[in-house]
Amino acid sequence: MRVLTQLQRGLFQPKLYTYRLQKEEAWSGLWKGVLLLTIISGLIYGWSAYFGIGSEYLSGNLTELPPQEYEMHKTLYMAGQVLRGLFYGTAILLAPALFFWALTDIALKPLISIQMLVLVILLFEKLILIPINLSIGLAEVSSLFSLGPIAQALMDNQFIILFFAGVTLFKLWAVIIQYRYIKELATGKRPIMILVIVLGLNLVLWLLAALFSFVQFEKII
Repeated sequence: MRVLTQLQRGLFQPKLYTYRLQKEEAWSGLWKGVLLLTIISGLIYGWSAYFGIGSEYLSGNLTELPPQEYEMHKTLYMAGQVLRGLFYGTAILLAPALFFWALTDIALKPLISIQMLVLVILLFEKLILIPINLSIGLAEVSSLFSLGPIAQALMDNQFIILFFAGVTLFKLWAVIIQYRYIKELATGKRPIMILVIVLGLNLVLWLLAALFSFVQFEKII
């Protein structure tokens, strides 16, 4: 598909993709791409839930239920994760784009195009963690691609461990993608200001993700 070809160019041919963004060529089929990636996000989260990844907090309680009721709870969990994936995909595509749009002179559409590249990277990370979790039972907090294992070895503070576990090679790749394209497209900001804006937003997002994981709202609900 044309959208997937454009995304591939954006990840591996930045000079060409920057030119296309400047000429509005990469905006073609933008909303179809947004819809496609949002659906893929929901499917990946649902696939992860199908294997029970992330449902460890439920397992201890559900195993005592009758089989039929257990399957119902499992189905509800999968449905919830699909919805979570849809929300996650939409949020990653739109929220940072709106933030960058408010602070730069870049139009919204090319910023959404950049966020599509970011979402592809993050979904790829989610996807490859599934077989790793199934084969060796490695939780995301101990991902080999993150600073989580180092944090666990150096400290006992669970919140800080969760924060560093959220700092992964893939997320750093996404930050580089954001900085590189926004720096090329923004005409009214110095590169150092672009770096501060991009890093600032991502630090806030990583802190919020760590907070949600630390509080574990799903247990409260």
